[in-house]
Amino acid sequence: MPSQHPAGLRAIGLALLAMLGFGLSEARAAEKLIWFMEEVEKRSGGEIKFERYWANSLMKATDLLPSLKSGAADIVNSAPVSYNGKEYPLAAVMMPFITTRSDAVMKAYMDLYKNNATFRNEYESKGVKVLYAFAWAENTLWSRKPVAKLADLKGLKVRAPPPIADAILKLGGTPVGIAWTEGIEALQRGVVDAFSSAPFDSAVHGNMQDVAKHGTDLGGSGIFAVTVIGISLQRYEKLSEKHRKVIDEVSAEMPVKAAHFNDVSINSAVDKLCAMKEKLTISKLDEADRAQVRKLVADTIQGEWIARVAKETKADGKALLDEFTSYIRKYEPASTYVPGFERYEKKCGS
Repeated sequence: MPSQHPAGLRAIGLALLAMLGFGLSEARAAEKLIWFMEEVEKRSGGEIKFERYWANSLMKATDLLPSLKSGAADIVNSAPVSYNGKEYPLAAVMMPFITTRSDAVMKAYMDLYKNNATFRNEYESKGVKVLYAFAWAENTLWSRKPVAKLADLKGLKVRAPPPIADAILKLGGTPVGIAWTEGIEALQRGVVDAFSSAPFDSAVHGNMQDVAKHGTDLGGSGIFAVTVIGISLQRYEKLSEKHRKVIDEVSAEMPVKAAHFNDVSINSAVDKLCAMKEKLTISKLDEADRAQVRKLVADTIQGEWIARVAKETKADGKALLDEFTSYIRKYEPASTYVPGFERYEKKCGS
C-alpha cells in the first residue's frame, strides 16, 4: 500500500524479490540490486520505496517471474532459462561458446529485447517488462583431477544443468543435473568427478577451489547465464510518467554499473586463487582441442535450439540468434571485460 511521504506525497511501494544463488554471499550477490533500488529511491525524491525480499523468503525461484502477472510481486530478479525454461524458449538464445564478454552480452540482450517484438513478447505476454539483464561471468569447470586435454573429460561425471550439460554430454562426459549446494557436497563425497555450470567468480567465492584443485574454462565455453530484472508490466503502466522515467533511466545505466560490480567480484576472486596458487592446477586446452570443442558443441547446440524454437513457437530461431549475435559482435570491440582465468594468468602466472 502507498505510504505517507514526508513532503506530503504518497510514496509508491514496490516489492522486489531477488533470486540469490551460485554460492555467493547475500551481500555480494545483492549489491547490484541494492544500487538500483537506492538510485531509484533517491532520484524519485523518496516517492518510490522498495520492500526487499531476498532468496526464498516469500516464494520459490520458480514462482518469481509468474508472480509479476499474479501481482504477488512488483519487481523480481530471476533466471528464466534456469527456473522457467519451458515457458521461455527464446530466452535461451544466450548459449555457451558465443562470447566470453559479459559486458557485451548485457547490452546485446537489451538491444534484442527492445528491437525484436517476438523476443519481447515472450516476456510481455506473461506480464513481464524487462528492465535490464545481467550476464554472469564465464563458465568454469572444477575437477578432482586435471582436465588438461579434451580426452581427460571422457567418462567424468560432471555436475552441470543445461545448457552446460549439453556441452558436457557432447564432449564425452556424463552430466549430473543437481543444484549448486548438492553439487558441492557430491563433489566432496566423490559422487561426481567435476563441477561446472559455474561462473568464474561465483565458483571461487563459493570456495570451489577448496573442494576441487583443478580448474579449466572448458575450451572457452564463455558466458552462458543471464538473469533479468523484470517489473510487472501492469504495475509499470500504472506508474506516473515521472516515475517510469526514473526507473527507465536507472535501468539504462545498469549495464555499465553491473560490469563494474562484475569486475570487482572477479578481481577479488583472482586474489583468492593467487593466494593458494601452489595448491592449484589451472589448465587451458590447446588450440586443436579448443577447435574440436567448438566443432562438437557450438554449432550443434545452436542447431538444436533453432529446432526447438521451430517446434515450440512461431519464431524464426536462426534469425533471432543471428540478430542477437550481431549485437554481441557490435559491442565486443569496445568490451573491457577480461575472463577470470586470463586475469589469473596475468596476475599470478600460469
